[in-house]
Amino acid sequence: SSGINAEWPLRPGLTPSLTSQLRLFSSGGEISKMMNGFKPLITEKMVHQTGVACNLKLSESNWTLDLRDDGVITEGLKGDADVTLEMTDETFKSLIDGSTTTAAAYMSGQLKLEGNVMQAMKLSSLFKEFQGAISKTTE
Repeated sequence: SSGINAEWPLRPGLTPSLTSQLRLFSSGGEISKMMNGFKPLITEKMVHQTGVACNLKLSESNWTLDLRDDGVITEGLKGDADVTLEMTDETFKSLIDGSTTTAAAYMSGQLKLEGNVMQAMKLSSLFKEFQGAISKTTE
C-alpha cells in the first residue's frame, strides 16, 4: 500500500483536473501509469533542450529517461546514464505535481544524486513540462 488516501484534498494551485489525474496515479501501478502517460508527451524540443539520460531509482521500480537522441522512457536501468536520481515514489510524484522541486528535494535529503549535477538540473524543467502537459490533457 502506498499510504495515499484516495480522497486527499485539493492542494493549493492544483486544478481539479490535475488533482483527479494524480488521484488516478494513487492506485496500484501508479508510477508505471505515469511513465506510460509521459511517453507521448516527449517532444523533439524536450529532447533537444534536455539532452540527458537519467536513471530513476524509485521505491518500487527503476526507470531510464533517455533524452539524448530519441526521447525514450523504459523500465529498468541503463549503464550509460549521465545521472542517477534515487527517491521514493512519493518524492517523484511531488516533483511531477509541482509540490516540490529537484533542488528542494535534494537539499532535504529526499533525492539522492549520482553523476552530473548540471545534467540533473536540466531534468527539473522536464518535470515541469510533464506537469504542464498533464494538466492540459486532463482539462
